[in-house]
Amino acid sequence: MTNERLASAPERQFWFAEQMAPGATANRALGQVRITGPVDLEVLTRALRATADRHEALRTAFVLDGRVLVRKPSPESVVRPPVVLPAGTGFDEAAAALGADRFDIGAGDVHRTAVAPDAQGATCFLAVHHIAFDGLSHEVWTRDLAAAYARELSGEGHGPAVARPPAPVLDPARREELTARWRQALAGVPDLPAGDRAPSQHELARAAVAEGRTVVAPATTRALQERARQHAVSPFALVLTAYGRALSELTGAADFCVGTPVSTRSATDGDEVGCVLNTLPIRLTDLDGPDVLARVWATVVDALVDLDLPCDEIVRECRPRRSRRMPLFQALFAFQSWPRTVHEAGPVRFRTVPVRPLGAQAEVQMQVCDLGEDGYEGILQIPQDGGWAGRLDDLIRSFHHHLDQLLAPGALEGTR
Repeated sequence: MTNERLASAPERQFWFAEQMAPGATANRALGQVRITGPVDLEVLTRALRATADRHEALRTAFVLDGRVLVRKPSPESVVRPPVVLPAGTGFDEAAAALGADRFDIGAGDVHRTAVAPDAQGATCFLAVHHIAFDGLSHEVWTRDLAAAYARELSGEGHGPAVARPPAPVLDPARREELTARWRQALAGVPDLPAGDRAPSQHELARAAVAEGRTVVAPATTRALQERARQHAVSPFALVLTAYGRALSELTGAADFCVGTPVSTRSATDGDEVGCVLNTLPIRLTDLDGPDVLARVWATVVDALVDLDLPCDEIVRECRPRRSRRMPLFQALFAFQSWPRTVHEAGPVRFRTVPVRPLGAQAEVQMQVCDLGEDGYEGILQIPQDGGWAGRLDDLIRSFHHHLDQLLAPGALEGTR
């Protein structure tokens, strides 16, 4: 009897990305956790192993069975001892230290860890292949690492393992319905203009990344959240609209898609580490007028209703021609709005640190993190040699300009 199960659509997506560009930085994620208090490194090492053993995705090989990709979990994870880094090691240095060796996802080697102790505690890093990890996995992993640390301190031993549910399977009638709806929503959508320097998908996977950071001040963030409440939308809609307007201003595009990763977690997989998401193309058209926010939000809601159709199938059905560029959408937008809880573990406390993407997954990408009372932080990334090269500052300025316009008195008058 075998314990193999079919891989999910996002797992297939990242498996294919690894075959196309083995070892590419874009296929990895790097989680960062701040631990404050007197850290016992031996206890932390045992807790890291226990957390990896708890989560099936961190001990699963992804292999072909004929022409079908399957999950093949192991009873124990492939765990290397954590690399001990100097005090003060930052994100970039940790990424380089943990990225020297390629993951072997066919053998279940999908993650590794590092610890940088200091006088106040330690920073713990988790490098992991995207096939086994998404944004919310970071919070789950941190919570369970803190719990495992507390159990190791008290001598309670390992907690129970989390069983992964089977990959969802669409009913044929539902698939046909969703396919028709996505075809209608995306009919005739053009590429985002990129001049003569649009990178291919393979070039994107290997590209060095230029990065710009910006902050939405706390007062502006509160105004944004209040404006969203007034118009019965998520703050996501306001920030996406400002980003879309900036892209439109700098490219001249009046009709294009922005891809956004969306969690597809349910009550059965809310506590698991894994790649449990879909990337939805949000079609943005005619981003002017007082009703723009309502139109963008309606497009987002329609996409969320139809999120059961995996991204690779949406692309195949709505953009059947082959293209050297990222199919369907060349821009990405990620919005991380979940709370970052402090987890107590005896004398120490664990908390996730917002982290940025490691590599280019689109020709231009923006990630916005809700920092609570500190406002929003925006991270924009482009390939250094792509069509957006040298335009990060312009994009940041344009984003803030359009965000201010959306918040101006009377800007959205009559749309509530």
